[in-house]
Amino acid sequence: MVIVISKEYKIAGDPVPLARPRASLTCKMWDAQKQVKLARGLQLRNQHGDLPFFNGPLHIDATFYFEPPKKKDLGSLHVYKPDLSNLVKFLEDIATGVLYKDDCLIASTSAKKCYADQAATVFTIKQLT
Repeated sequence: MVIVISKEYKIAGDPVPLARPRASLTCKMWDAQKQVKLARGLQLRNQHGDLPFFNGPLHIDATFYFEPPKKKDLGSLHVYKPDLSNLVKFLEDIATGVLYKDDCLIASTSAKKCYADQAATVFTIKQLT
């Protein structure tokens, strides 16, 4: 496996998990995270600039940093909600149409949740051959 292109991105603020679509009593569906997705997507677009889309297969290596609670002395890994899989899904969704055409191009991922002084999402996309 050879890495052709690799780029790191950082999204400031608390990592956001993907929420399920909401439904009204009349069975109308809507995305409750639309504004959050737009804001985070703009952060990615600004970092990516005029670079072309990544082409598959892709690998994403993500680290989600959370600020530690002030009352507890915890280890370095975050083992509480939100779920890691939902954090990765949100990241894949906001990068679709910004960094790559479709998230089906992602062939592999590695991710972890950690504590840090500042909350952020840091990830690297690698285009593989």
